[in-house]
Amino acid sequence: MTTWWRWTLVAVLATTGCGYHFAGKGAGIPETARSVSVRLFGNHTRERALETALKRSIEEEFRRRSALTVLPEPQGDLVVTGVIRSFQTSPVAFTGTSEAVQFQGVIQISFKLLERATGKVVYENPLLQESIDYGATSTVVVTSSPRFQRGTIDARDLANMTNVQISEARKQTSLSELIDLLARDVYLQGMEGF
Repeated sequence: MTTWWRWTLVAVLATTGCGYHFAGKGAGIPETARSVSVRLFGNHTRERALETALKRSIEEEFRRRSALTVLPEPQGDLVVTGVIRSFQTSPVAFTGTSEAVQFQGVIQISFKLLERATGKVVYENPLLQESIDYGATSTVVVTSSPRFQRGTIDARDLANMTNVQISEARKQTSLSELIDLLARDVYLQGMEGF
């Protein structure tokens, strides 16, 4: 056998043995899967409509990244199902007078990717968590936040808002960002194996 053929054989064996695969077709994804549905997650939090926002975000992530067609429940070959376990905010930074100026939002879910025809669990994660920090006053800007880095904070609006309004608005924006992070994680873990 020539040296060229040996190296070719080694390269083929290395790539097939390392788990490389096409995007949207992880190692456990059935070859016959052509579509996916996202079932409305259970919501064990006090945040209203969180499950609807998560469903939409997961569907959008599949549309953007996957070769699978997103179909309404219960039509997909694969189905994503799960539970939003908790959403909490906690103060993480304070002024000298003990006023909270920065919070951290933490959300936890569990999810499964199932093959509809057989009920087989293709992927399961019993605890997926994401967190994000956000400022609670007009004088606090979390420079590591995606909103700050995109430059979408308007100082003119901040000056006219109370700290309670700012805190609640930033909480809602941060919650939306957390939902998008979770949707990305659900896709990457379920479909790409990461």
